[in-house]
Amino acid sequence: MKNKQISIAVITYDKAHRKTQDTIAKLLIRGYSNLTIIALPWEERKNFKPLFSHRPSNCEDIQLDILCKNLSIAYEKMKVEELSSYFNDKCFDYILITGAGLLPDELVLNHKIINSHPGYLPFSKGLDAFKWAVYKGMPLGATVHFVTDTADEGTLIYQELIGVDFTDTFHSVANRLYELEVKLLVDSIDLIERGLSENTSLSNANYSATRRMPHKVEIAMMARFELLRLNSQNKNDEI
Repeated sequence: MKNKQISIAVITYDKAHRKTQDTIAKLLIRGYSNLTIIALPWEERKNFKPLFSHRPSNCEDIQLDILCKNLSIAYEKMKVEELSSYFNDKCFDYILITGAGLLPDELVLNHKIINSHPGYLPFSKGLDAFKWAVYKGMPLGATVHFVTDTADEGTLIYQELIGVDFTDTFHSVANRLYELEVKLLVDSIDLIERGLSENTSLSNANYSATRRMPHKVEIAMMARFELLRLNSQNKNDEI
């Protein structure tokens, strides 16, 4: 099978991680077996607990190196500063990100690295993109793109919108967006192989990257989500 010949590196954290596990599973299901997992040291972030969590975090409680061993996947553990020389020496058809902080400029400028972002770029850059999009009335969706030295910019591969229905909850939409985010990351390989990537710039100075949403804004955001949900019913009634 052609998929088995495509070599894919996945950059992630050296810990049990939901997006990494889901991406590995979807890659294997699609027939991509020539995988190498690049594990970076996990660093605990500032202890911030949102009022409304929106990212699925439950996953199999298994060390990443053991998971790779069980699935016969190559595993490499290294520091962020070692990535550039590693990828200069190795040749991969595709490099995906499932978990990482900001990567070195030298790395992203010299290698095509693919990221899937839970926001419809360029409107929703930065952290808590889904929440801020709801709050600001921006389009809801996910974007897969080649990264550059500016966060959530680079070159567009593909993006897709999601809607809100009257029967939705905040978390049902958030979960649907997460599933789309993972799907687009894996889809990007086939899109590029078939010459269907968009290849347009995502650079846009009119929109800036957001930070974690403060608690008081979260409350207002949830009220605006309810308006989105109710408005979807009104639109259905008009049809």
